[in-house]
Amino acid sequence: MLSFRRDNSASTNFILWAAIWLVIGTLMGLVLAIEFVFPDFAHGIPWLVFGRLRQAHVNTVLFAWLSGAMMGAWLYIVPRLTGRKLYSEVLGNVSVLAWNVALLLGIIGILMGHTQSREYAELVWWVDVAVMAVLLMNAFNILMTISKRVEPKLYVSLWYITSTVVLFPILYFIGNVMWNPPTGSLTGVNDTIFNWFYGHNVLGLWFTTGLLAVIYYIVPKETGTPLYSMWMSLIAFWGVLFFYTGVGAHHLLWAPIPYWLKTVAVAESFGMIIPVLAFMFNILLTMRGNWSHLRSSVPLLYAITGWAAYIVVSFQGSNEALRGVNELTHFTQYVPGHAHLALLFFGASTCIAGAYYVIPRAFGCMLYSRRLARAQYAFYVIGFAAFFLGFLIAGLVQGTSWVHLGLPVWTVLPGLRAFMALRIMGGVLLVTSFVMFAYNTIATIVVKKPFVQPDIVLSTVPTVKSPAELAGGDVA
Repeated sequence: MLSFRRDNSASTNFILWAAIWLVIGTLMGLVLAIEFVFPDFAHGIPWLVFGRLRQAHVNTVLFAWLSGAMMGAWLYIVPRLTGRKLYSEVLGNVSVLAWNVALLLGIIGILMGHTQSREYAELVWWVDVAVMAVLLMNAFNILMTISKRVEPKLYVSLWYITSTVVLFPILYFIGNVMWNPPTGSLTGVNDTIFNWFYGHNVLGLWFTTGLLAVIYYIVPKETGTPLYSMWMSLIAFWGVLFFYTGVGAHHLLWAPIPYWLKTVAVAESFGMIIPVLAFMFNILLTMRGNWSHLRSSVPLLYAITGWAAYIVVSFQGSNEALRGVNELTHFTQYVPGHAHLALLFFGASTCIAGAYYVIPRAFGCMLYSRRLARAQYAFYVIGFAAFFLGFLIAGLVQGTSWVHLGLPVWTVLPGLRAFMALRIMGGVLLVTSFVMFAYNTIATIVVKKPFVQPDIVLSTVPTVKSPAELAGGDVA
């Protein structure tokens, strides 16, 4: 880790730790994919039992990787859009240390069998307390920086970051039932309702709002083009906050919960089309005449991939919430395929974009290897295509066999192994891609290749005039 006081150190430390966690988390996922095809692969190793490893994998990629990288990007973006240094680099680095130590202990605990066994809320109660403390410290640091801004405009990215750091601690407290230690849960169907209110809003009010802020920042900066429409930005922002909060119950359409709650969930899931379309066209029209920049800007390439993935997964999610489609796909591999499209392709693409944007600028150097970043991209896209196809086909085969053919579950399973094997093939390519990413990120810091020629388009967004800006090497 870097000095606790150096400008941009909190941002880069978050990202560096996240890159390491990415490799660990996806290696866990690869082992899980192998266990679907070869169930006895880890026979006799308790911490590799599917039930434990799956929970450890989920928490590693959600919180240690995606959340860490996202918060690192915020701590770089916020000072640039406010014209002020980060309120406290020391507090930011304390957050980095506390976040990673808490998650390390929590994930080891899960592998040892200590879990609350609730979707996306498996971490035990005392780890939840540590996570909550970091969320509040990070929110304080960001909000204090924004409150002292000298830039009069409040940019779109700041809307999203502000809402995220305010809303997610509340959501995390409610979803993890933190007022009820040590179980961190309610009982019966009430706990299920709380759990899916939280579970889906981890994506909606944490990753969606948090990662769209990164896309909204990178696209104008890397193209040198102002965001197309402030009105579209407003529709997208308030639309997400209005519609996303109630969609979680569409996972419970076949559970004994109130019927009105199911109807609200379906309606709000379909209503999400409005903010998604606004965001889609806003970025699409900002990119008019700028598509050639994808050849010269690695961060833009990944950000636009994240944008496209977000559009696809959002429309898929709205469609999946419809009762007829839900009946076919629920309890099948189609659902985790949808989750991976969101968290792996949308989330990881955007976080990699943020890392490749922040790290060279924070250290005033060039990316270690553009060629490696583009080779990584090829492995990433091809690997994910094979990986996702395995989920998609397996899920549709399961759903049609159960619903339309009336076949029992056990008779369908042997025929799924070939599709599960696609997940192993894609997983190998994905792990390879992420190892390349981690190496490229770390090598950028170690080697610090000097700029040969400006390769980043000047931005219309004003840059910071403070010493922090100059020392940070932000050449955008």
